[in-house]
Amino acid sequence: MPHSVELSPFQKEKLQYYFKFLEPNQDGLLETQSIHRVMEKIYKFTGWSPDNHRALQCVEIHQTFFEILFEKSEAECGHHLTASLDDWYEIWSHLIFGCKGMSNFPVWLRLMPKVLFDMIDRNTDEVLTRDELVQFYKEIVGLQVDSAELEQLTNEAYSKMTDNGHYPLTLDSYEQIFANFLLGRTPHGPGKYIFGCFKHEYSPFQLIQPAKDDSS
Repeated sequence: MPHSVELSPFQKEKLQYYFKFLEPNQDGLLETQSIHRVMEKIYKFTGWSPDNHRALQCVEIHQTFFEILFEKSEAECGHHLTASLDDWYEIWSHLIFGCKGMSNFPVWLRLMPKVLFDMIDRNTDEVLTRDELVQFYKEIVGLQVDSAELEQLTNEAYSKMTDNGHYPLTLDSYEQIFANFLLGRTPHGPGKYIFGCFKHEYSPFQLIQPAKDDSS
């Protein structure tokens, strides 16, 4: 991976939420068991059986994702079948380089928005509702807030993702928002709502133990 881009602080913050979604272990590392944990979480949330066509696609995409992640983590950082948060940032700095939209990413990554969309769209009507987002943030993202704040935050997210309700949240719209999630360098834009990163300074849970500051 010869080329890379420097991730902005906000890109790193958004990607940290994505890292958390993929179920790192207690040491803050993605590992081979992470995919089993994330799929169990998805099965429970969606009600999919393992042989459901959506579940099969979800497994295939995540298996490909983890294989590439571990391959690049070992090549770049010397870590075998694990990836730390720093590895995660390093890999994304290369994946994002030169990309202007989802069409520039590898095929497996271009399919990820559809996997997430299908996961959230539990009534399978191909339009995401505010109530579906509430459940996704609560059960999959795991926002640690009370019901009233969850409703308030979801209202904010849904308003931004639908331009104040003027447009339905379809797969096409969701794919554009996912591209903003990956490529947007500032807190502006709806991409920050993909995994519930509502404010630049907002930190609803501790993702991993912070690294010690060598300068202190």
